[in-house]
Amino acid sequence: MGTSVPDDDLDQLLDEVETKYCGPGAPRASYRAGERVKPEPSSAGNVLVKASNDDENIDDLIEDILNVNCDGEMKEKQNKSANQHSSHVRCKKCCPAYVGGSDVLLGLGTNIYKRACDQLRCTVCDFKIVLFDDYKWEASCDYLFFRNNMPELSKLQSKMIKKKGTRAYACQCSWRSVQNLMDLREDQQLHWVCGKHLE
Repeated sequence: MGTSVPDDDLDQLLDEVETKYCGPGAPRASYRAGERVKPEPSSAGNVLVKASNDDENIDDLIEDILNVNCDGEMKEKQNKSANQHSSHVRCKKCCPAYVGGSDVLLGLGTNIYKRACDQLRCTVCDFKIVLFDDYKWEASCDYLFFRNNMPELSKLQSKMIKKKGTRAYACQCSWRSVQNLMDLREDQQLHWVCGKHLE
């Protein structure tokens, strides 16, 4: 025959187990003679209100996740009631990055707004890409020319030809003369990426 445990001892034992395994701050249920009594409705009510607020602010949450400052940290949320201004500068990258002729608008490019990126940077030589509207590069241009003359405009002009509608791009290791809008992913030889646009 097993020994029976008094109800008071059972309640105390269950409280100890719940405290140990459910952690601090968890809604505690009490037990009386083998019956579980639900937690107080006030704690559940708080959870429901929070979920409701999260649903209403889903767009704000997504924007906070996507907006990253220049250091790669999450953008700090501004305190609207105190009218405080955040010291962080928001940055965005082209997705995808485009290059284009002088007729193509410059700026932040997306699949919808197809603009030529004016903040390109080379991942090989780590130079900012220079661009010149209504010019193209001479066929005689080579790696050593750009290696020795970047980024001095007066020296680069010796190998530039005036051509309306064309835009000449160059870093220290690569160069292109572009007339039409082009997604940089289409040219596997170029290692140019968007260096971020400040807002």
